[in-house]
Amino acid sequence: MKKLIALVLSVCLTACFAVGCSGSSESYNINDIMAAIEEAAPLSMPGDMDDDFLTSMYGINMDDVEEYVGKYAKVNVSSDEVLIVKAAKGKADTIKQACEARRDAKASGCEMYLQDQYEKAKAGRIVVKGDYVIFVIAGDNDVITSEGVEKAYEPIDKAIDEATK
Repeated sequence: MKKLIALVLSVCLTACFAVGCSGSSESYNINDIMAAIEEAAPLSMPGDMDDDFLTSMYGINMDDVEEYVGKYAKVNVSSDEVLIVKAAKGKADTIKQACEARRDAKASGCEMYLQDQYEKAKAGRIVVKGDYVIFVIAGDNDVITSEGVEKAYEPIDKAIDEATK
């Protein structure tokens, strides 16, 4: 009888372990991630993104999005933009590709007349964590000019890491 109970418990524990380790069940609060990024690198005159912004500026199909929060600089001398998306199941790569295209377009738009904004946009971060895609073009312009764009992104990278632990 003791062996039977031990066997049943062993099977149950193994099943629980297998279920607990299968797949990615990451869950983040997108507003907390946004707040952490904004604290590390405040955006210039931020405006909120809406569905029309995502479809027209990113080419994102809203059926590929479960939830999102996004902000952009409402001044044309800043390339600042932050978008955090919880993608629909299996659509994170599609969202990532849209963010890559947006980063390239932002960099291209700044290349000829705003060198610091070009460098900032070109180095923009795209982080994928399971179904979540985090896109950031931000950073202190003075730091970019004096110490380089990678130095300006250090606090942003740290904020993303901390918010997605």
